[in-house]
Amino acid sequence: MRAHPVLLSMTQNLLFVLLVLGCFGATAQELPSRRAIKKDVRAWQKDQNQHMSQLDASPLDSAARAHFKGLPFYPVNMGAYQAVKWERCADSAWFEMPTTTARKPIYRKYATLYFTHSDGQTYSLTAYQSQALLDDEDYENYLFVPFGDATNGSDTYGGGRYVEVTRGEWILDFNKAYNPYCAYSGRYSCPKVPLENILPIPILAGTKYAGQH
Repeated sequence: MRAHPVLLSMTQNLLFVLLVLGCFGATAQELPSRRAIKKDVRAWQKDQNQHMSQLDASPLDSAARAHFKGLPFYPVNMGAYQAVKWERCADSAWFEMPTTTARKPIYRKYATLYFTHSDGQTYSLTAYQSQALLDDEDYENYLFVPFGDATNGSDTYGGGRYVEVTRGEWILDFNKAYNPYCAYSGRYSCPKVPLENILPIPILAGTKYAGQH
């Protein structure tokens, strides 16, 4: 599952100002309008709900699908959408990423993203590249960002959430943070959030969780 009212009060809890300490320098991007961002996020939310209700795609079993009325989402948060710069993780080796099962997909650290919270502190997230997707034209630029935050176990899934970044676009949008399939069924094998990507702050954007943690 893609695996992407405005919180005006968000500044009380969370202000995303994403910075990148990039070895390749900064390239400014003109962000879409607020209306365009909201439209894009709501279209993504609609797609997520359709995916969850489809027989051949949903991680939900038949009983859960029959009662499915839609995923819970945070309101669209404009501060959670940023054009980021990036620092390449040079010469990063491929490694086996731990999952909830014995499966160990091959990834490497590709880039580090830095952002500043409203508390004035700078935090970082690592974006990972999948070896298996390098030969797939649809996903060769896909980067995987599993993360945990202070909402896990309450508003959001206890095992953390996932978000994606595309090389060349470098948009990090926490409004499109989604739950791993393991949040809905024990039948799946899901990458565990690396310790380096567990944040001590709340990420009040993206998909919530209404099940048992």
